[in-house]
Amino acid sequence: MNNLSAEDLATIAKVAIGEFTALQQEEQNKKIDRRLFNTRLLLKNYRRFKERCEKLIEVNEVKVEEDPFIEIGGQYLSIESLTKSSARTLNLMLFIDKMLDFYKSDCERKGKGAIRKYETLMHYYIYDEKKTYDDIAGLNDVDERTVRRDLKEAVYAVSVLIFGVDGLRIQL
Repeated sequence: MNNLSAEDLATIAKVAIGEFTALQQEEQNKKIDRRLFNTRLLLKNYRRFKERCEKLIEVNEVKVEEDPFIEIGGQYLSIESLTKSSARTLNLMLFIDKMLDFYKSDCERKGKGAIRKYETLMHYYIYDEKKTYDDIAGLNDVDERTVRRDLKEAVYAVSVLIFGVDGLRIQL
């Protein structure tokens, strides 16, 4: 074997542990980034999901659940499992609507700046007529950069509501 000193072995071990820790952190960051991406994806497709759910209800293809959470064996199903069928998509939309209502209430309690963020999110993703950054900036008499920042912060806040404590680890 090579003639490595104890000091050399300790240095190699530190580097290896540091690399392993960095890889673990990188993997965790990818997982966290997926949550934020998933929230944006849900919001981006909100109008289509909502339209689909309205059609399903209209033709009576799916039953509306009272509680948007589905409980099986004492555990609530995750967001991924909720999207596997039309009924689950409907429940997912009810869940998102409930979180948006909660976000609205929270913003109203916080004041004018928070309400602006809520309205920015709603105009960009939720309301029937999608508005551009420029349109929203005009409505609120702010710069387009403010609209982008408000939207980013609002999506983060909704991610926390959707993903719970795991959403707190999302980095902006």
